[in-house]
Amino acid sequence: MSPWKARRSTLTWTMSFKRYRQAGGYSESSIKVQDSHISQLLSWCTLQSIEPQGITYNQVLEFIDHQRKRGIKHQSIAGMVNSIRIYFDYLVEIGCATHNVFRRIRLRQAGRRALPQVLSQQQLEKIYQAFANLPLWHHRSSRARLIHQRDTVVLGLMIFQGLDSGQLSRLEPAHLNLEKGTLYVPSGRKSNARILDMHTMQVLAMKTYLDKTRPQLIQMQKQDPGAYLFMVKKPGEMVARIMRGVKRIDPQVTGSRQIRSSVIMGWLKRYNIRQVQYMAGHKSIRTTESYRLQDLTDLTRQLELFHPLR
Repeated sequence: MSPWKARRSTLTWTMSFKRYRQAGGYSESSIKVQDSHISQLLSWCTLQSIEPQGITYNQVLEFIDHQRKRGIKHQSIAGMVNSIRIYFDYLVEIGCATHNVFRRIRLRQAGRRALPQVLSQQQLEKIYQAFANLPLWHHRSSRARLIHQRDTVVLGLMIFQGLDSGQLSRLEPAHLNLEKGTLYVPSGRKSNARILDMHTMQVLAMKTYLDKTRPQLIQMQKQDPGAYLFMVKKPGEMVARIMRGVKRIDPQVTGSRQIRSSVIMGWLKRYNIRQVQYMAGHKSIRTTESYRLQDLTDLTRQLELFHPLR
């Protein structure tokens, strides 16, 4: 296509897209800003040798990260994404694109929680070993020693299976298969059921808990243990106490949510996203994808991204 024809084609597109937005009620000033935002995407696509209509999800994330590296503020990037989303809606409507990939992106709004700093698998295993091997003098009574043995099992389930307090509270002894080294995690309101492998590091502690520790705790507490693996009325308080002990071991630990996020991020480096969705118990692949954002670039820039898919 000659330069003149390309210019005329661009002009025709511009006018048509402008009418599309005018029909949507956008003001002249808004349209002008939108055109600037769209031009930035098109320029970046040209430099990256990317056909804009075929831009992929990961390429969109790269474009967003490019803007962040340029020092563009979060609110400005959010506005840019909104402008480009309108553009792709238009492309889909006129048949120049099959879908609007920008509808899969939402920037985290103020007040939403960001994912915490990720701990490596090596860090997590060291934390588990240090917690499990606290000296006997650290426990002031036989009951305290038993509770610590139970807490070690709980911490192992958090570090190796990525369980949260709600999932821990639903576990029953029958869900464990020590011969096969597997654990059945029942479904909940926000999670699917799944079967997970146990780490060799936690099997002995689990066997000790089932055979000795749990029966002794039941006898001491003189209460009906019910069907659950851990006889506690408030699992959240149990996990919070464990976290206080873990923080004394490693000050980088901020809480149980950080541990679960770290486990899932570690899985994403070893397994495909569908496998991770299953292992994490996510009902939607969209939840799993939110963790994958951190793999793109530096964590501190990616923590603010949020994208419920619609």
